[in-house]
Amino acid sequence: MNEQLQELIGQTRKTLGLNNHTLKRHNIFREINAWCETYYLLSMEWFPNDAVIVDEDLNPAGTASVEINLFTKEIRNITFVENVNTADTSIYPKLENKKAMIKWIETMTGLTYDRHFIRENDTDEEHKQRFMAAVEHTPVYPGGNILIKVNDDGILTVFDINGVFPNEDQIASEPFALTLPQYESVAQAACKLLTLPDQAKEAWVFVYGIEEFYLTNDGKQTVPYENKNLSSYVEEDMILTWSAPLNGEFTTQAINRSSVVTLETALANKAHPDAYPLTEAEVAACEQEVLRFMRLVYPDDSGKWRLTGIYLDNNLIIAEISAVTTVQNVLNPKIKLIINRDTLTALNYIDQNRLFAGMFQTFTETRHPEVSQTEAFNTLREHLEVRPVYVHDSGKNRYFKYAKINCAYGVNAVTGELMDLTDV
Repeated sequence: MNEQLQELIGQTRKTLGLNNHTLKRHNIFREINAWCETYYLLSMEWFPNDAVIVDEDLNPAGTASVEINLFTKEIRNITFVENVNTADTSIYPKLENKKAMIKWIETMTGLTYDRHFIRENDTDEEHKQRFMAAVEHTPVYPGGNILIKVNDDGILTVFDINGVFPNEDQIASEPFALTLPQYESVAQAACKLLTLPDQAKEAWVFVYGIEEFYLTNDGKQTVPYENKNLSSYVEEDMILTWSAPLNGEFTTQAINRSSVVTLETALANKAHPDAYPLTEAEVAACEQEVLRFMRLVYPDDSGKWRLTGIYLDNNLIIAEISAVTTVQNVLNPKIKLIINRDTLTALNYIDQNRLFAGMFQTFTETRHPEVSQTEAFNTLREHLEVRPVYVHDSGKNRYFKYAKINCAYGVNAVTGELMDLTDV
């Protein structure tokens, strides 16, 4: 076995108290973080020496699944199968001792509490504790999360850290400057008429709501929540039209999303393919491939669809296509077209409408909206949630102060009733 791997395996055994375990399987995965940094993870499955093997393809109770960064040697995940910690438990903290737990996390991660991460909430969850990346006690996005789980005996059975944890040097520190008139006017513009499924009544309801978004500290620019964690995202606004369909059939191909790599690739420390941004030529070729696909698969839908964005996903290109509509619906028809980055040809697709077609067939339509957008926003105004957050600018590779704006409530567009959207 490679000397570097042997060293990591020995370190893992010692650090995690796996003296009575045998390394059964291992693989190497290549990943990329929100800062476009490539990292390689050594994934290991440690079986207890006294484990009863019922099925060779399954991990027995007490197996320690571990992921460790191949180069920094930082442990990223520990999971004991079936919530049974079979290691030397004296080296693991208990959830009830919060100071010891935080100290253990700091030792494992090299991070500092209150400087790089804070508790996600003030209330304790049974058998678990969550932390999130923060600088100056302000959350960051994209950021990172830390999860701790314990079993009924209070012994740690899961430790997981993912994402990124910036420090003060990566932050453009500034006071939160947004005033009520600045964010309120923007929030009102973001108040949209939505069509949502009411599961209890088996009916569609018209609801005014505000989808979560970010607002710059000067109040001049908004950023949608869902796109900000994709550094490769290219925004599009292209209505797909054609004069004639294409003859032929679209043949779907199997997609390999595995991120497993060889030891040779890992030791060469090659950059992840997604670390290389989409070029203008690639974007232009994808636009044409989307159009070709639509003419083949949706030949009668000219002008009914819009290309809204293109991004990278493990050396594949994903094109997002949405139906052209004036009313937003959580189940508005959406298509994700999967394109081979090497050949720039479509491989497969996911049609959300077809995927959920049978789920809401019995749902009845609702009455036409009677409440105006202004009336709805006046009801929602006092329920707006505005919190400071540092948001990453991939072009400048720094975090800048924004406001995170959302609202947990909506207004029924027929009755004017305030609704908790978690109930819909």
